[in-house]
Amino acid sequence: MFSLHFVHSRTQWLCLAAGLLIGILLLTGCRTNGATHEVALETPFYLDGPQQARPADGTLAAGTRVTLAREAGSYAEVTLPDGRRAYVAADSLGPLR
Repeated sequence: MFSLHFVHSRTQWLCLAAGLLIGILLLTGCRTNGATHEVALETPFYLDGPQQARPADGTLAAGTRVTLAREAGSYAEVTLPDGRRAYVAADSLGPLR
């Protein structure tokens, strides 16, 4: 009987600990994957530097969350959701709310 009571208590403790951990992760911003900004308007991105003399490497949809690394003039260097570094127009970004 003692061993059943111990397992039951340990199960409750593990559930409580898991719930607290999930709560802490949500409160510390893990749900944004570290993103600091959001693309306000659909915008092209470049992987090798801003204002290239060739077509953009891709387009980010409005609402895409990115992490701002730095701003340089009219362009910003960001980390894309897939982890790649890219350059976008700085005025296409807005802080997360």
